[in-house]
Amino acid sequence: MTKHTLEVISRPGVKVRSFTLTQNRLSLCIARDTPLLQCNSTVGVDRNLRNLTVGNDQEIRHYDLSKCVRIANTTVRIISSLTRDDDRIRTAIASRYGRRRTDRTGHLLHNSTKTIVAVAVQRRTAIVLENIEGIHCLYRKGNGQTRKYRGRMNGWSFGEAQRQIEYKARWVGLPVVRLSRRETRGSSLACPRCGERLQSDKGLERKL
Repeated sequence: MTKHTLEVISRPGVKVRSFTLTQNRLSLCIARDTPLLQCNSTVGVDRNLRNLTVGNDQEIRHYDLSKCVRIANTTVRIISSLTRDDDRIRTAIASRYGRRRTDRTGHLLHNSTKTIVAVAVQRRTAIVLENIEGIHCLYRKGNGQTRKYRGRMNGWSFGEAQRQIEYKARWVGLPVVRLSRRETRGSSLACPRCGERLQSDKGLERKL
């Protein structure tokens, strides 16, 4: 086991629930009872394609994720350039590049979500997340969008960002509030401060 793994499982209150041993890997399932932190305010996390935006009335921060989009574009370009006649070899190579893309994207998200949770713990602010499950239904074939655009939007890692934030917050006892679609419906169309409409009904123009 690595030094980091030994350090984590040696912390007070951490228990190893189970483990899975394979030929090349040892996976541990650990848990600990963490008291819930008392928070004085909340902070919202907006998961976008190229950034994570975190803020409230006092402060707004942006965590750049544009590199994730570049990694995805590069991976698609490399896979589409494969010209091997053997489908098995082409599939194996594409799978390897796909795993590489997932690992690199996950690492970038890890750095951002780790900072988001750490700042929230320091300032005693609960994290609020919007429910955007099913948004990929907007980017299906036949919706009048190009194939390139659909591929880019369907590679959006909003679910992985939420997963990382939630498990890291639970690990330190930070409350996470998940808002329903009804509670957030139309929230992106109006200014949260003055209530002015920011986007037209056609969605072609948006005020800043």
